[in-house]
Amino acid sequence: MFTTANHSYLYLSVGLYTLALFLYLLKIKTGFLAFQAGFIIYTLYIIGRGWLGGCFIPNPIFEGPFLLPWCIVLIALIMKVKDKNDQWIVTIIPILFFSIFAIFYEKGMIPPTPKKISLWTLGFFFSESMAHALFYCGASYAVSTLIKNSNSNNYHYFIVCGFIIFSVSQIVGAIWCYVGWGNTFRWGMRHMITSGIWLLYAAYLHLRFLPKWDMYRRAWYTIIAAAIVLLLTLPFYLHEMTFPRIGG
Repeated sequence: MFTTANHSYLYLSVGLYTLALFLYLLKIKTGFLAFQAGFIIYTLYIIGRGWLGGCFIPNPIFEGPFLLPWCIVLIALIMKVKDKNDQWIVTIIPILFFSIFAIFYEKGMIPPTPKKISLWTLGFFFSESMAHALFYCGASYAVSTLIKNSNSNNYHYFIVCGFIIFSVSQIVGAIWCYVGWGNTFRWGMRHMITSGIWLLYAAYLHLRFLPKWDMYRRAWYTIIAAAIVLLLTLPFYLHEMTFPRIGG
């Protein structure tokens, strides 16, 4: 059984992602193998987080700072299979950023309250992390488009998928809120920020109807929007580091 008592799985996976980047820059084809190995080891690590409390509880697996880099790598691997090219490297910067952030993040588990022992809880955090991962992937592809000055708007696909999944997360979150607190929306900072992110990307989807907003301007919007998501969500991650934890 894999457990997080040994955080070397996390450190090793980050090392393999870094190795994959260097091998790619050196034009050595085994870079993608290192990338895949890093994903496998990181998957074992986050699954092992389920045993932080002494018995298996899935909540720690779905904690944003640890799940987010896994989601980004999964998306990169899917795109590799789909397009059969080396575009996976486009996402390496956000992967390394969030993976290294996970290294310094508090490793323990926030003891789950009765309101968080629900499939709606897990569904919300998974769909939210996956949507954020798609937003960051879209920004990465947008940067690639601007650097290469290409006519590709492949970043748009990520934003559309991210918006759909993020909308699902809001529905699931509303159900969880009703089950746990008796209402579907609360005028708290967390809910207001997620609503703002939804409106931010809803606005993006309407830019195509404005003649002056060509794919290059939309690429810049995608990059800035991802930066806003980071600036809005990072303080919550940092705040949650102060919560009492067990295990780790």
